[in-house]
Amino acid sequence: MNPWLVAVVWALVVLDCALMGYRLAMGRSALLDKRRAHVRASVRAGLAGLVPLSLVTAVAVALAERGGATTAAAFDDAMVRFVVVGGAYAALILGASALCAVPSVVVRTAASVVIFGPLTLLRPAVVVLTVAVAVGPDPSAALVAVGLLVAVPGVAIEPLAD
Repeated sequence: MNPWLVAVVWALVVLDCALMGYRLAMGRSALLDKRRAHVRASVRAGLAGLVPLSLVTAVAVALAERGGATTAAAFDDAMVRFVVVGGAYAALILGASALCAVPSVVVRTAASVVIFGPLTLLRPAVVVLTVAVAVGPDPSAALVAVGLLVAVPGVAIEPLAD
C-alpha cells in the first residue's frame, strides 16, 4: 500500500471528523464569541477519530499484506478513487469555511445556513458514495470489508454523537 495515499486518506478522514466536531458544537454555547469553543470541539473530534481510523488502517494493511501485491494494488486504486470523491467534498466544505473568515456577519450567517446546512445533510450520502466509488470497480472481499468498516461508522457517528 502506498504510504502517501494512506496519509492523504488519513488527512481527509481527520478533517471530516474535525468538521463534524465543529458542526456538533454549533448552537450549543451561549457565548457571543464561540470561536474558541468551536476550535476545541474540532480538535477533540479530530483526535477522537484517530482511534477508529488507526484500527481500520491496521485491518486494511493486514488484508493487503495477506492478499499480496494484487490486493495491495487494489487498495491503492481504491484509495485514489476515495481521495477524488472525498477530496471534492472536502474542497467544497473548505471553500465554504473560508467564507466564515469574512468579517461580515451577513456573509458568515449565509455560509452557515445556505452552505453548511445542505452539505451537512448530504454528508451521509457523500460517505456512502465515496466508499461505493472506491470499492465498486473491484469489489473484492478485502475491499468490501474495509469499505464497510469506513461507511457504517462514517454514516452513524454524527447522529450518535449528536
